[in-house]
Amino acid sequence: MAAEGSRISILCFFTTLLCFSLQTSEAKVRHYKWEVKYEFKSPDCYRKLVITINGGTPGPTIIAQQNDTVVVDVKNSLGTENLAIHWHGIRQIGSPWADGTEGVTQCPVLPGDTFRYKFVVDRVS
Repeated sequence: MAAEGSRISILCFFTTLLCFSLQTSEAKVRHYKWEVKYEFKSPDCYRKLVITINGGTPGPTIIAQQNDTVVVDVKNSLGTENLAIHWHGIRQIGSPWADGTEGVTQCPVLPGDTFRYKFVVDRVS
């Protein structure tokens, strides 16, 4: 019986330690710089003009944890077209103007301009 009680005590101690370490992890600020422009690519084996972010398509992955602040500086190098980024699945709590719905919640990023998106990740998915 005493051995079983010791095991439970040790298990409770490590569980508490794990929970404490998870709760004390600090939120980080994650910075990204994106340039959106046209480039010739062959996404379906036919060379054509496509919109890229930092030379790639599809766009880059954002790596963040809950409560992190994400800062993305987006430069519009499309030449003649406006730009807005819509963050599918990321709620814009406290920053609804950065939801990327051009003309509805956000003014477009004009050609040659840079816009800073900044939001807190309130949940991970």
